[in-house]
Amino acid sequence: MNDTKWHQLIESIQGDDIERMVEASEHLYKEAEDSDVPRLLKLLEDDSFVVREAAAWPLASVGGADALPALFLAYKRGFDEGLDNDGFTTALIELVELNRGSCSSRLVELQGSSNPDFRRYATWLLEFC
Repeated sequence: MNDTKWHQLIESIQGDDIERMVEASEHLYKEAEDSDVPRLLKLLEDDSFVVREAAAWPLASVGGADALPALFLAYKRGFDEGLDNDGFTTALIELVELNRGSCSSRLVELQGSSNPDFRRYATWLLEFC
């Protein structure tokens, strides 16, 4: 995605017009490419849950198994902020269902992590492989 389009979408997602936020999130999901993965991963660190969740969906399509650790950190942050993470949960499940082979081995690897949240999320998501 070109820089101009990227910045327009992110600006809309960060805005206060809910309709524009949803529309921009949908466009981000549909238009993100492999080359956008580094920018999407950076969005997972945003202070806004809306921005983090908007990044999770396209990462489910283009990020693959390598995105799981960063997604897990953002997912945990949502729970820590008192959110239900429903949309984020669905994005994680979609990622695994779209990439069963690569996710299966990565999730088994993450089960051995020193991070207890990684272990818990990996064990849960393996059910979808």
